Amino acid sequence: MSAFDKHKTRQSFDRAAHRYDQSAGLQQQVAETLMDRQLGSSLKPSAILDLGCGTGQVAHILCKAYSAATMTALDFSPKMLDQTAKRLMQCNYHAELVCADAEHLPFSAASFDLIASSLMLQWSNDLQATLSACRDCLKENGEMAFSTFLTGTLLEVRSSWEMVDQEPHTSDFIELEALHHTLEGAGFSQIEITTETIVMPYPSVREMIMDIKRIGASNARVERERGLTGKARFAAFERAFDTFRRLDGIYPCTWQLAYVYVKK
Repeated sequence: MSAFDKHKTRQSFDRAAHRYDQSAGLQQQVAETLMDRQLGSSLKPSAILDLGCGTGQVAHILCKAYSAATMTALDFSPKMLDQTAKRLMQCNYHAELVCADAEHLPFSAASFDLIASSLMLQWSNDLQATLSACRDCLKENGEMAFSTFLTGTLLEVRSSWEMVDQEPHTSDFIELEALHHTLEGAGFSQIEITTETIVMPYPSVREMIMDIKRIGASNARVERERGLTGKARFAAFERAFDTFRRLDGIYPCTWQLAYVYVKK
């Protein structure tokens, strides 16, 4: 797996924060699917952490479901935390906002009954260490629920760029088997993983790429090529992507999802 440039990732999400929800249909859908399963658990949490809260989609769902619980929302993007605060304030919900890196959690052991995280952990440079730290932050019999991208995400984008050059234009994502091994290595028990493929439709390649950038999910690999993509190369990428265009003129963008539910 390639390392992620945390500074670049933070900048991307800071820039995307104010308009994130306008392009975050995928994120909202995934957050709701993740939480639908978790809310069926017998767990009655009194202390909850939304890890990588973004604009507060998961925090909002959890505040509504567990109104008596103490909610903590963590993100390393200050502007995303601002959006979470605004979202929760509109419904008279409250969360303690923490600006920190999920790979360096500022919490003591056994702080939470439930840790939830939707589409953030794929940006971790040491996923097993991050998950192990999350486990330490859980109380006895605590639970963690998270969603993440798997290999196969952005397959059309990756394949089309490979026809143009050999530079890394998309981030790497974990294999399902490797994810299971990582969870075992982090010390979790009762591991449950379900998968889903979501194909988002776009009227043009350019609009698809802009949507990916608007949600902060642009390429953040350390070894990515610096600088702007030239017009000629982008035009070649568009031509290559045309092989994926459907008969109705729609351009598909594939996202492979894993929904993970574990216990301490």
